[in-house]
Amino acid sequence: MIQHDINYYKNFDSIAKEVLALLAHTIEVNTFFLSIRSPLQSFMIKSFNRNAELIFEGDTLPYNMVFCKLVVENDLEPLVIPNLKQHPLTSDHPITKVIGNGCFMGYPLTNGNNIFGTLCAFDIKPFDFKEYDVILIKSLATLISQSIVLENGIIRDSLTGLYNRNFIYNYFNYNKDKMHNEMAILYIDLDHFKYFNDSFGHDVGDSVIKRTAECLLQFVPEDSYVARIGGDEFNVLLPTSQCEDLLISTQQKAEFILKQLSTMPIHINGNVYFVSASIGISFYPDNGTEMESLLKKADWTMYKAKESGRKKIRYYQE
Repeated sequence: MIQHDINYYKNFDSIAKEVLALLAHTIEVNTFFLSIRSPLQSFMIKSFNRNAELIFEGDTLPYNMVFCKLVVENDLEPLVIPNLKQHPLTSDHPITKVIGNGCFMGYPLTNGNNIFGTLCAFDIKPFDFKEYDVILIKSLATLISQSIVLENGIIRDSLTGLYNRNFIYNYFNYNKDKMHNEMAILYIDLDHFKYFNDSFGHDVGDSVIKRTAECLLQFVPEDSYVARIGGDEFNVLLPTSQCEDLLISTQQKAEFILKQLSTMPIHINGNVYFVSASIGISFYPDNGTEMESLLKKADWTMYKAKESGRKKIRYYQE
């Protein structure tokens, strides 16, 4: 998800540019770049090209076809290849066959033992990397990693990994291109969640929260945003395409989400429990154009759903 979150990071852009500029000033190869990986793709989030345009920002390449995959598989060590044709990892690599020869050096971007990207140097001609070059790229990759992890904490919930209240409240500030699109704001609160905390302890309560987060991520539409606002309260932003009826589409999706939450098994001490939820919904722009107001209206409507018997869906009305 980091690929989609970069625009929300306040300091990342300037730090990344300075890192690439420092590498370019120190190491005489053509291209330096930052990539973020997923199981299928490698996404180039920042790049610097001295002369030949080899890597472009925004490029998305098959993960199995890039040198970044070799960096990830190198056990958290720098991968240094002065001559692509002479190195066993790259002599028969598809990229080597295309460019003829070259050089490559890379170091992983990490959060603990989790590798989420790479910082790399690349050229279409061999280059003799010095020991200082290796130390520099390793140090700068660590700096970039720490910057991303810190910025990620500003918009992500630490318990579930979902987006947090700050992300939701600032959604329109960072998505001005989507302000002409209709959207439903779902405010979801688990029913009788206090029972799990009081009966089994907060560790079990946390596991219920995590299980709920997993369920929401699995069953909301792909273009939706899921956030944990706090406690057992969640938000889902449901964009609607122009070919859909907003009310009908939202009703179908909300009912599906409620059904999945209500049938989600929770295993505790060899027993199976279930938890339902109450959902309040407001609509952008019909019920307002400010996220804070839309959330308050959806929140108020959610409490009306609880008052009407829980495990209900209610829509905001003036």
